[in-house]
Amino acid sequence: MTDQTPSRTAVIALGGNAITLEGQSGTYDEMLANCQAMVKSIAAIHEAGWRVVITHGNGPQVGNLAVQQDEAELLVPGQPLYALGAMTQGLIGHLIETALLNERGQGIGSIVSVVTHVDVDPRDPAFSNPTKPIGPFYTLEKAQERSARTGQPIVEDAGRGYRVVVASPRPRRVLETDAITALVEQGFMVIAGGGGGIPVVDDQGTIRGVNAVIDKDRAAALLAAELKADALVLVTGVDAVLLDFGKPTQRELNVVTADEMRTHTHDGQFPAGSMGPKVEAAIDFVDARDGIAVITSANLMSAALDGLAGPGTHIVRSVRP
Repeated sequence: MTDQTPSRTAVIALGGNAITLEGQSGTYDEMLANCQAMVKSIAAIHEAGWRVVITHGNGPQVGNLAVQQDEAELLVPGQPLYALGAMTQGLIGHLIETALLNERGQGIGSIVSVVTHVDVDPRDPAFSNPTKPIGPFYTLEKAQERSARTGQPIVEDAGRGYRVVVASPRPRRVLETDAITALVEQGFMVIAGGGGGIPVVDDQGTIRGVNAVIDKDRAAALLAAELKADALVLVTGVDAVLLDFGKPTQRELNVVTADEMRTHTHDGQFPAGSMGPKVEAAIDFVDARDGIAVITSANLMSAALDGLAGPGTHIVRSVRP
C-alpha cells in the first residue's frame, strides 16, 4: 500500500461468516485461525498510516449460543437475544484482539474492544414485521412448540427447517461514539459495533435492550459517519460487486457513484439476501460523509485502499476528472 496521512480513519466491517467459515462447526481454534488470517490485511492497512476501527458480524456465533441455550434450558436460565449479542462482542473482540496482538511485528500498537450499544426507534416498522431469521433450525413440531411457549414468530428458511425471526430495525445512534473517537485519536486500534451493536431503546430516560438484530453493515456505516471516517471497507466473500450476476454480461464494478449504485439497486441488481445490505450501507456512508466506501474480499482490502485503481468496488459521491 502507499503511505497515507496518519489522520485518515478507515472503518473495516468484517462478516461473522468470515470468522466461522462455511462448513466449519465454529470451534475456538477455527475462529482464531480465521481471525489470524484476516488481520494480516488489517495490519497492512495500519502500517500504511490509517487509523483503524474494526466492526464485525456475529450471525454464526449467536446461532451457536442459541443452540447451547436451547439444549441447556432445563439446567440454566436462558438469556435474551440482545445479551447473546453482548456475549459475542466479548468473544469475537477477544479473538480479533488476540490475532492482532500476534501481528505486533507489523507495528500495531494498543488495541481495545468496546462493548457497543446502538439506539433504535421503538416505533420502527420492523418491530411489527420481523423478518430476520436467527438461531438454530427446528422441525415444524419443535418450532411450533417453541413459538407457543415464547411468543416468537417462526418461518421456514430456504427449505432447511424452521427458524425464529426477529425485527431488524434501522440504527439511529451509536452510544459509544464519543469514547471510540477519543480512543482512535489517542492512537488505539478499536474493535466495536460487533453484530451491529446491542439494540437498545430509550424508555423515558431508561436504556433497555430489545430483542432485535441490527444489520451489521448499516451499523458500520452509521459508526463510520459518526466517527467522520474517510473510508468504509465492507468485507465480503467476493473480490468486487458484480452486475448481471450469473449472466453472460456479468462484470465487476470498479469505480461507481452512489447515484449509479442507487439505480442498480432499483433495477434489482442486488438482492436483499446477498449484496443488497452492503450496497445500501455503502451508499449511506458516502451520502453522509462524501468519503469512499469499498466492497471487496479480506485478502484484497489493503490493496483496495491504495486508490481508485486498486481492486474491489469503490463507491464515491462523484467521479472527479
